[in-house]
Amino acid sequence: MNIERELGQKLKEGVKVNEPMSRHTSWQVGGPADYFLCPADTSELKEIVRFGRSRALPLYIFGNGTNLLVLDGGIRGLVVKIGEYFNYVRRSGDRLEAGAGTQMTNLARSAAQEGLAGIEFAAGIPGSLGGAAVMNAGAFGCYIGERIDAVRLISYNGESLTLEREEIKFGYRTSNLPGKGIVVEVILKLKKGHPADSLEMIEHFLRERSLRHPELPSAGSVFRNLPGQPAGKIIEEIGLKGMSIGGAEVSCKHANFIVNNGYATAKDILSLIETVRRKVREECNLELQPEVKIIGEEK
Repeated sequence: MNIERELGQKLKEGVKVNEPMSRHTSWQVGGPADYFLCPADTSELKEIVRFGRSRALPLYIFGNGTNLLVLDGGIRGLVVKIGEYFNYVRRSGDRLEAGAGTQMTNLARSAAQEGLAGIEFAAGIPGSLGGAAVMNAGAFGCYIGERIDAVRLISYNGESLTLEREEIKFGYRTSNLPGKGIVVEVILKLKKGHPADSLEMIEHFLRERSLRHPELPSAGSVFRNLPGQPAGKIIEEIGLKGMSIGGAEVSCKHANFIVNNGYATAKDILSLIETVRRKVREECNLELQPEVKIIGEEK
């Protein structure tokens, strides 16, 4: 079976073999994907899903590569990026239909320009809309799930599927979307607003984030907050800011960020995550849970 030839003939962008995931993750680490695919539309995505299913190949879907640690041994099987081809925003009354590959800041600005309000908080959230919906991403006390009216997916049988709001359950950094299918479009219900006011709010949120968050490569917040206890505050209070393993470091700007100082490996980052968890457990009797998804194989 020549996967590169068979599947490559079906896809506009073809197939990349042994593609370094360090090129596609915000941490800039990660080993090779066996077969790296960028579908140009939902039809190509269906082809990929059906092809993988018919040949019992592992299938991994990702978006902008934020909130993601790919281990140094890479990912086996088919690795699918929901990217630029799924980056669009269309208005329909008081709703926005947005592709899963839409960047969150672009989504907020597009809504504002359309005179729709309620999504300004999303400005600066790293990553794209599909992943944000799956993990119910939020900021400044607001969550994307509060704005979602429906989600369109491709099932793991390669069929189109729509979930209405009452079928979707959201929690803190979680939803019931995993396992339902691949998110390709999100329908957001917003309210009428004033473009100038929304754009001003967006710039405010972006400034706030730039003041709080490090500039070096990271994956956003590493750990989930505990009830009433921000993870960053816990880590800072036991003196772990600036702690490093290899090229990975607990940010001196925000203790819930681990940054890549330019030469980190995924092993460095994973070791630092586990060390922080252990020290918090020993000193505070608290269990921090990673917010980032860890995938792939170690070398």
